[in-house]
Amino acid sequence: MIRKSRRELQGDQKSVRGSVQRALVAVMLLASFSLGLGVDHWSGGNADAQSSLTDAPDYQILDQTWNLIQEDYVAIDDVSESDLFYGAASGMVDALGDTGHSNFLNPDQAKSFNESSEGQFVGIGIQLDYTTGAPVIAYPIDGSPAAKAGLRARDIIVKVNDTETEGLTQEEVQALLLGKEGEAVDIEINRPSTGETLDFHIIREVIDVAAVTYAMLPNDVALIRISQFSTGVTNELKTAIRAVKREGAASIILDLRDNPGGLVFEAIGVASQFIPEGKPIYLYKEKGGDPRPVNTVPNGLAADMDLVVLINHGSASSSEITAAGIHDNDRGSLVGETTFGTGTVLTPYTLSDGSMILLGTALWLRPTGDAIWKVGMDPDIEVALAPDADQIRPSADKDSYSIEDLTDSTDSQLKRAYNEITGTETFPEDQ
Repeated sequence: MIRKSRRELQGDQKSVRGSVQRALVAVMLLASFSLGLGVDHWSGGNADAQSSLTDAPDYQILDQTWNLIQEDYVAIDDVSESDLFYGAASGMVDALGDTGHSNFLNPDQAKSFNESSEGQFVGIGIQLDYTTGAPVIAYPIDGSPAAKAGLRARDIIVKVNDTETEGLTQEEVQALLLGKEGEAVDIEINRPSTGETLDFHIIREVIDVAAVTYAMLPNDVALIRISQFSTGVTNELKTAIRAVKREGAASIILDLRDNPGGLVFEAIGVASQFIPEGKPIYLYKEKGGDPRPVNTVPNGLAADMDLVVLINHGSASSSEITAAGIHDNDRGSLVGETTFGTGTVLTPYTLSDGSMILLGTALWLRPTGDAIWKVGMDPDIEVALAPDADQIRPSADKDSYSIEDLTDSTDSQLKRAYNEITGTETFPEDQ
């Protein structure tokens, strides 16, 4: 999650939700799942340092390193000073050990981070999972250039244009994938499910991400998918719930798989649709403070409907908040795989040149008091998706699925959730 800095919070808190600088969880949505961010409130401005860097006893190590590079590095003319400074800043944040959470963004990355707040960005439309150290596609966004070209979840990007990705940092891969609308990018992938190496020529486009999609399943079951917790997702969810109710839905399968999170007040709004008023969604713990509960708000539209939640390793941050709140308030079972394990509240500090530090400044805990950070949320019913399987994802082109559709699909997690929500054995567990 991301919150406002203390100095900003002393100002006009009521303006937070109206800020155009909302931060979206998945930085650029095309290259940074491994951040695992969630978003609370936005903050700008600079952090007040507690001590001077130049007064630190070991500052001379940085100074000596800088001088040696300037004096003796053979290709110094090919390196800009800003690259060295950004590298040092990034290394300092990485040294905190808050892997997948605290992070440094250069000005271009910070700009994309800000611009993605409304669920729109320029790219090929993939979300990367970098937790293994390699750029693995978590999933291609529905309707995106990547999806249309045939890129699939779990594809490993081995080359972008003429540059191999092996040994590159996350930021370096991001830089290769970024570009302008209408520009082409050539991508070579390895597909572990088949052992193939495939080449793709893809044109970057402006991509609008549908945060909420839904479809009806047999036996009055609604499948509602939330792809991210961006601005307005609570209202989109309310619209979806009303729509499926009009179609006779008596129960809901809520799909949070591969949802990297987003704005925390949207997570509160989403969870409040399924959990009765006044119940704890999560506990908020600042440095040196005691945990305090954050509760649901009134008028939830589905607080009395049967519910099952789909989760996997790609479910992070606000997805975990929502899943944990539903689970710990006995509102629904979790089906799938252990979630990512995001549990720090990130405060963004904008630096003088437009770069940004996302710094973990607080923890959020499950309503039970248990931590999620680096642990994740375990499912009640564990179902792993086969490497060559595809998830069923509702879209504008497909608003209902028959038993035959489900039978023919390879989405074993959804099938198990359907069994759970209907109390049947419609699909054998080995399907």
